[in-house]
Amino acid sequence: MDVTRENFRGALRELSAAVTTCDFVAIDMEMTGLYPDSQSKPFRMDTKDERYQKLKKSVEMFGVVQVGICLFTWIDCASEDSDGGSQGSGGYYEARPFNFNVFPCTNVSGIPVSTHFSCQNTAFEFLAKNSFDFNKWVHQGIMYLRGDDIARVRKEKLDQINNKQTMTIIDEQGQQFMAESGWIYGAVGQHDNLSTRSNHRSIEISKVTKKDMARMQGRQIEALNRRISSARGFCEIIDKLSAARKPVIGHNMPLDILHMFSKFHKQLPDTRAEFEKELGKFMPVLIDTKYIIESTPAIKAKYETSNLDEIAPKLERESRSQGLIRNHPRFTRDMSGSLHEAGCDAYLTGSTFIRLLKPEGSLNLPTGRDSVTHTSELVMYHYINKLVTPPPTSAAVHSSKKRPIANDSSSGNVDNDGDSDAGDRSSPELAVR
Repeated sequence: MDVTRENFRGALRELSAAVTTCDFVAIDMEMTGLYPDSQSKPFRMDTKDERYQKLKKSVEMFGVVQVGICLFTWIDCASEDSDGGSQGSGGYYEARPFNFNVFPCTNVSGIPVSTHFSCQNTAFEFLAKNSFDFNKWVHQGIMYLRGDDIARVRKEKLDQINNKQTMTIIDEQGQQFMAESGWIYGAVGQHDNLSTRSNHRSIEISKVTKKDMARMQGRQIEALNRRISSARGFCEIIDKLSAARKPVIGHNMPLDILHMFSKFHKQLPDTRAEFEKELGKFMPVLIDTKYIIESTPAIKAKYETSNLDEIAPKLERESRSQGLIRNHPRFTRDMSGSLHEAGCDAYLTGSTFIRLLKPEGSLNLPTGRDSVTHTSELVMYHYINKLVTPPPTSAAVHSSKKRPIANDSSSGNVDNDGDSDAGDRSSPELAVR
C-alpha cells in the first residue's frame, strides 16, 4: 500500500488495528544520504562510542524520504481466516506492506517550521534510477512533527494569542506614519477591547468585552490544538509501533533505527549510553537479518553475500514451502518489481527473516508461529538486539543458552559476550553500514 497525505488516515487505522495482532514488524527506510565522507563511515575498529557518534552525525545531517513497514501475521490452517496453508507448514504468514512517503512539517497554524537536511548527489541519483517520485515526496509526503518540536510551536503560538503587540510613536515623523492605513492594524494592539478581522484586502476593527476576548482566544487555542495534533502526522505510526512492543526486524538496520528515533520520536541523546537506555524503551526487541547472515557460518558460506537484493531472491527460489508468505487481500500489489522502494524492501526483509528461520535456511528452527516470536531455540536468543557486524570469533553460540523473544521489556537480554542478564535488558549494539 503506497501511502501519501490523501490516504494516510485510512492507513493509520489499518495499521493500528493490525499491529496489535501481528507476530513481528519489518522496516526499511530511504534517505537523502548516508555518510558525508569516507572518514565518517563506521569501521570495525571503531569503539562503540565512536560508532554511535558517526551514525548520529549522519542521521542529523540527512533526511528520510520513505519509510517501509510490513506487518507479518501467522495464519494457522485451522483458523477461520485461513485460505489453506503452505506445503508442510500447517499455515502461512500474511503480509501487510505499507510504503509511507514522508516530508517534514512546514507550517503549523501560521507558524513556519523550518527543517534543514543535506542531500547527497549519489543518493538522489540512486533514488531517481529506482523511479522515486520527488514531486510526490514534496507535495504529497505525509507531514510529521516530533513531540519536542510541537511543544515549541505550541508555546510560540500561545504567546501570539495571549500577548498583544504595542507600538509607541515618539516624534513628528511618527505622526505622519499614523496617517498610513497600514499603521491601523498595529494600533489595535494598544487596546485590550479591540479585535481585528482581515481578508487581506481590508481590516475590520471592532470593540469587544474581556469576556468576548477570552472566548475568542479559547476558540483559537482549540483550533491550534487540532492543527498541532494533525501535524504529528507520521509520528503517530511510530507511536503505534512502539506501544505494540513487537519484534522489529531490519536489514543492516542501525541507521534505520537511529533515523526512526530521531525523526519521529525525540532528539538523539549526546552519548551512546543514554541512547541505548532510551532505545530499550522505544523499541525493546530488534533483530537484524544482516547480523544473522554474517554471524552464522553455514549461511555465510552458502550464500557468500549479505546484500538483501541478492540473498532474498535466492532464499525464495530455494524455499520448499510454497505459499509460506502471502499478501493480505487488501495488499495485493506485486512487490517483485519495486526493489529499493521502502515498503518493498521491508517486505523482503521480513520474508528473508522468515526463510532464514526455516530448516532450509540452515538454522533448523521449528515451522509455523513458533519459528519467529515464541521460539525458545538458542539461535533466536543469540540474535536478539545484536546489531553489530561481528568479528569472526563471535559467531559461536553457547548451546546451553535458550530464551524466547518477549514482547515486554521485563525479560532478560543478550549481553555483548552472549551471556544472559536476566531482568535487565541490554542495549542493542550498532552495526557497520
